Amino acid sequence: MNKNVISFLNMKGGVGKTTLCKEMSFFLSSASKKKVLVIDIDPQSNCTQSVFEKYNTIKIDKNGIIKERLNVPSINNIFSTSNGNLQNVDLESVIYKPTEYLHIIPGELDTIFMERETGTGSSEQKLINFIDEFKLKEIYDYIFIDCPPTYSFYTVSALLASDFYFVPLKPDAYSLLGLDLLERVVSDLRKSYRTNFTNKPIKNLGVVFTMLGGYAFKGYERNKIQIEESFKENDIYFFNNIFPRFDKLSTGKLETFILDRDDNDLIGKLELICDEFEERVRHLNEGKS
Repeated sequence: MNKNVISFLNMKGGVGKTTLCKEMSFFLSSASKKKVLVIDIDPQSNCTQSVFEKYNTIKIDKNGIIKERLNVPSINNIFSTSNGNLQNVDLESVIYKPTEYLHIIPGELDTIFMERETGTGSSEQKLINFIDEFKLKEIYDYIFIDCPPTYSFYTVSALLASDFYFVPLKPDAYSLLGLDLLERVVSDLRKSYRTNFTNKPIKNLGVVFTMLGGYAFKGYERNKIQIEESFKENDIYFFNNIFPRFDKLSTGKLETFILDRDDNDLIGKLELICDEFEERVRHLNEGKS
């Protein structure tokens, strides 16, 4: 069975992680007709809100307050079970299907996504058990998990379920330390959950530099080169293509995706990243480095 569960992960916020996750999932499902499942395990649920607003799943007023919400599936229906078993969970209560090719396990928008049973192994196994129980890796070409930018119960649950983790990285002054911290976090998890990761190894899919551009471009470019040099001897792949900074993405409406814009340059850069991403997944599934 192909390895196709990928966590979008960085221990630092503000690097374009959720933006890249939602844009790649929308591009691959819309332009490439790949069947993609997004799992929004980030308590901020920004990816969920973008999808819900695009497909009119919820009604939000001008102040961003939810006015009306339909009865939609939720990731809470996985984690609210009393143990690791999923006897009372069904796909319809968990997976929302806005299009034929793009599906999402939505996060919670109007309640606090609580960390229940964080001290138990059964709680952390719920996500991987759900994926295995319903054979989701056979149904979807890709399963993307949007992780929180912190080390938490959600991060552990996501990594236990993942084959790869994908690192969006803004090459600012702290990124060198941040990438080292992330690798040490994953290394510690491998030790703490040795049995899990021995039976199901996890690998860094690669680092993609994000948000390059603007007045600080030259400084970011220098940092990018320094980071690549510092990790030259590590088993880390750095993507050739970058996700540049576009102010219109941060100031635009949540329901507007890159493919919705009349911007061939921006669409082209996203396509290049997706092409390299798919090639990288293929190589690793074939046992190449």
